[in-house]
Amino acid sequence: MRVFKLFILFLILSAPCMAKIKVVEKSAKKVPVWVNTIQENYIITSAIKDDLEDAKRQCMDNIKTSIIDAVAQNVKSSSEGNINQETVNSEIVSFLDKFNYSYQTQSANVPYLTGISASKIEDFYWEKREDKEAGKTTYLYAVKYPFPRVELKKLVHEFEKKDQEMYSKYKDLEVQYADITSVEQIDKAITDLDLLMRYFFDDIRKNAASNLQRNYRQLYNQINFREISNKLGCYEFALVLNGHDIATSQRPVVKSERLTQLRAEAKDKQWNVYYDYSTCDPSEENAASVTFRLGGKAVAQKFYIDVNQGKINIYPTKDVYLTAVTKSDTLLTDIKVRMNLESKTPGTFTIKNITFNVPGLGTPLFLDDADIAIQTGTQTINVLCPGEFELLQKQDYKLNLLKGYMEIENGDGNIKRVDFSLPFRANW
Repeated sequence: MRVFKLFILFLILSAPCMAKIKVVEKSAKKVPVWVNTIQENYIITSAIKDDLEDAKRQCMDNIKTSIIDAVAQNVKSSSEGNINQETVNSEIVSFLDKFNYSYQTQSANVPYLTGISASKIEDFYWEKREDKEAGKTTYLYAVKYPFPRVELKKLVHEFEKKDQEMYSKYKDLEVQYADITSVEQIDKAITDLDLLMRYFFDDIRKNAASNLQRNYRQLYNQINFREISNKLGCYEFALVLNGHDIATSQRPVVKSERLTQLRAEAKDKQWNVYYDYSTCDPSEENAASVTFRLGGKAVAQKFYIDVNQGKINIYPTKDVYLTAVTKSDTLLTDIKVRMNLESKTPGTFTIKNITFNVPGLGTPLFLDDADIAIQTGTQTINVLCPGEFELLQKQDYKLNLLKGYMEIENGDGNIKRVDFSLPFRANW
C-alpha cells in the first residue's frame, strides 16, 4: 500500500535538553504509542498552540492537508502518461501541472473535504505545558484519524468526477458563446464562469475561464436594436446580436413626453411598443425612448412618429367624363371613365376600388380590384367599367353632379375611404 506523505508536527514530550518545559496536565498517564509515528491506513498529526481549541482546529486542518496531498499524489500516479501533454488545439492541460499542497489549494471547491469530521477521530491525546523560564503555557494536541485505502480510492474517484464535471461545464460555455439566443444566456454564463474560476486551482484553466467570461461580458456592448416597423400606434423592434434576433425576459423602460398609454409586450424574440398619439401635435417632435439595462449598462433606442402618416390627402378634381362604347335610348355598354386626381400626401398610394353613382343609371358603376398607383401631384386616370347598364334618363345638364367614393391604401396597409361629388359629362 502506498505510504502517504504526512504533515506531522514532531512533538518532544520529554527530553533532558527541554527540562525547562514541564507537563502539568495530560489526557492519559502515558503517551499513546501511536503519537509521533506513521501508521498504515491512518493520518497521525499534532499541533502546539497557546489554546487547546486552537490546537484541535490545527489538527483538523492538518488532516485536510494530508488528504488533499494523498488524493493529489494518487491522481498524479494514475495519470502520469497525460501530465504536461496539451492537445493539438492547445486546450487546457491537466490540472496536475499546477497542483500544489498549500491552503490556497484547499480553498478550491473540493467536494471530498466536506466529509472530514472530528467525530471520525479514532484516538487523541493532549498535554498542558508550562515554560517557567518564559512564563508561557502551551497545549499539545495529537490525533489518530482513520484513512483506509478504500476511502482514498473513493475520494480520488470523487475528485476526478468533480474535476471533469467542472471542466465539461467550461467547454460547454465555450461552445455556447458562438450561439447566443437570449440575454439571460449571457447572464447565466457569466455567473457560471464565476463559479468555475473559484474552483479551478490551476492558472491555465483559471485564466481560460477568466478570458471567456470577459468575452461574454463584451457581448452586451454588441447588442443593438433592429426596427421592424413603425406604424402609428405600434413600434415593433427586436434586439440583435451578431446579426441574429435574441430574446430577453427583461421588460424595457419606455418613456415619452408626448405619447401616452405606453406599454411594451414581448412577441417571441420581438417587441411591440403600443401607445396613444391622439394628443400629439403634428408640428412638434413626437418621440419615445426604449431602454434595456444589460450587463449593468443602458442600451437604448429612440423612435419618432409622424402623426400625419396615416392621413391620405388625395381627392378628385374638375369634371368627370363618361363615355359609353355602345349606347341606345335604354341601354349603355362598357363605360369609360376619365377622372383627374390631386395628391398632396408624399409617397405612393394605391386606389383599391371606386364606386360611381351616376344620375340616370339604374345601378352604380363599380370598379373593383383597380390597383391604380397614385403619386404626389396631379394626374389623370382612365378606367373601364365593363358590362351593360340600364339608362333610365338621359343626361340632364341641370342635374349633372356625380357622387361616389374610392378606397385608397397607403404603404403601411392602411385603407382610407375618400368620398367625392363632382360634375360630369357623358356621351348619352
